[in-house]
Amino acid sequence: MNTKAMMLSILATLLLVALPWVLGARVPGYSSVQFISELGAIDMPNRSAANGAFLLIGAFWMGAVEAARKALEPNKMDPWVRFGAIAFAASYIGSVVFPCDLGCPASGSANQLIHSTLIWVLSAGAVVSGVRLVPATSVKGMSALKVTLVLTFLVLQVAAWQRDWYPGLWQRLFELNFAVLWVLWVWRLPGRQVRL
Repeated sequence: MNTKAMMLSILATLLLVALPWVLGARVPGYSSVQFISELGAIDMPNRSAANGAFLLIGAFWMGAVEAARKALEPNKMDPWVRFGAIAFAASYIGSVVFPCDLGCPASGSANQLIHSTLIWVLSAGAVVSGVRLVPATSVKGMSALKVTLVLTFLVLQVAAWQRDWYPGLWQRLFELNFAVLWVLWVWRLPGRQVRL
């Protein structure tokens, strides 16, 4: 295990799980079954705090990816794993640049359409990365997590249109699934310490 990569990955995971729950609890009328990006929606109370949290989550995930890449040197990281994990991190940063409309409707302003398209494409990076992580390690349960990752992503896509399917819940499950896959993979990285 590479300590630096593991520490950053665990911190990124904790931020990913905790910050949306903490921020959501402070916004009247917001429920965890709503999309996380609704916390940073235009005209949403505490939007600036949500944007700060999104930037923090994205930055820590990018740091975790870079630490994992350095831990693998002189070997190269699978480019699809790297690209997918960076895209996942960028989905949070993209939510700051292109926030959704209030309520994050399936259709809406031009900004909402850019937000929905961008976040969908970048979030799909977690699927690509997660699927590519499985052959790279022999940790028990990784194959089941891979299947769960793909299935929760597919249900999340339907839930984005069928709001009574609790899209925020599926989003949280999907992201947690990816984070667990990532941490298990990082746990198997070489133990050589690398300067960040």
